[in-house]
Amino acid sequence: MSRKIIYNSFWMMGEKLISIFGLIFVTSFVAKYVGPEIYGQIALAMTIFQIIVVISQLGSDVIIFKRISRNEKSGRHLINATLNIRAFIYLIFSAPIIIYSYIVNADTETLAFVIATFVACFIQAMDVYSIYYDARLKSKTNTLTNILGLVVSLMFRWGIAWLMLNPIWLCVPICLTPAIPYFMRLYTYNKDNSSGYLKKKNKSRYNKYILSAGTSFVLSSISVALYTRLSLLTLGVMLGQTAVGIYSVAVTLATAWSFVLNSIITSNLPSIFSETNYERVIRKAAKLLIIVTAIGTPVIIGAFFLGGEFIEYFYGPQYIPSILPMQILCVATLLSSLGTVSARYIAKFSGYLFLSKKMMLVAVFGLVFNFIFVKYYGVLGAAIASLITEFISLTLLNYFFNHGMVFTLHKRCFLYRNKTAILGD
Repeated sequence: MSRKIIYNSFWMMGEKLISIFGLIFVTSFVAKYVGPEIYGQIALAMTIFQIIVVISQLGSDVIIFKRISRNEKSGRHLINATLNIRAFIYLIFSAPIIIYSYIVNADTETLAFVIATFVACFIQAMDVYSIYYDARLKSKTNTLTNILGLVVSLMFRWGIAWLMLNPIWLCVPICLTPAIPYFMRLYTYNKDNSSGYLKKKNKSRYNKYILSAGTSFVLSSISVALYTRLSLLTLGVMLGQTAVGIYSVAVTLATAWSFVLNSIITSNLPSIFSETNYERVIRKAAKLLIIVTAIGTPVIIGAFFLGGEFIEYFYGPQYIPSILPMQILCVATLLSSLGTVSARYIAKFSGYLFLSKKMMLVAVFGLVFNFIFVKYYGVLGAAIASLITEFISLTLLNYFFNHGMVFTLHKRCFLYRNKTAILGD
């Protein structure tokens, strides 16, 4: 990997190291204080609105990332064009959730959490500027702004638990976490790219492009958002919010280390997207898959040996049922990251329609698996369902693309020579 890619990856990882610190010393403290039920309420509300965030994006994130990698100015035009569309769609889909929560929930605390997550996720939906800085390999900007927002949020959360305040005060850090980095990125972006303003007469052209190009990818994105959250939703419907809280701890810990994989993947994607030679594309993608696997395997082994003691010590005995699901979900996290590389490889060859159809099928598989396994095995069953779904998504379903291109890619990983020298390539 080039120095620029490695440098960018380390900046992306820097932010997540703060997250890990917060996860160990703050989030666990808060989860122990509020208990699984309230923790589950917040997690369930966040899950619902994050799905709406994905819907509002219209599959444009990958399109914008790919465009910026090739043509920065055109990418900025796409960013400007997508803002109003995102806001409109998010508000339309969120309104019924807010109204339903107001009618059904006499509990002020629950309604407050719903509104807070609505605001936080709206900010996330509008934050297209993080895509710009990732695509330009300027993750330092994202990292510094995210760290500030994260530190302020963690201080609020810790203070609420330490002072034993009403849990409703958690609404403040829920909103601050995305708000602080968003407004800082917005300011920096506008200051550095004043010429990126898109005139009204040209905006409709970009809007049409986003709607047409994104339509084939939006179903895929929505399906991903659904199937990755189906376990939480299924648990909420079938077993209640306490089960959601226990599973949320397992998910949070199992995915906490994925920032390393995501940083490396994101930093390497511009190189893959901008490559025109097929042999070099498949070589770079295969190398990336091997690197992801090499980094993920030791973490999974560590989770199986140390995960139980970690949860019992930091989260308390009420979260012990999270241990085995967390260990299973660590494997699912690695498969998910490998699936991300494979999906972007398909996107490189404009396989948006295939991804759309495939991810809808994955969502169906996930729904069936979750219903069956949650019914018989509860929280553990939700983890097993996620693992099976990720494996099928990564392998079997991907192999139908373009006469087995992804199978060829995966096979190339096993045939890749001199694997020990990959990091030095």
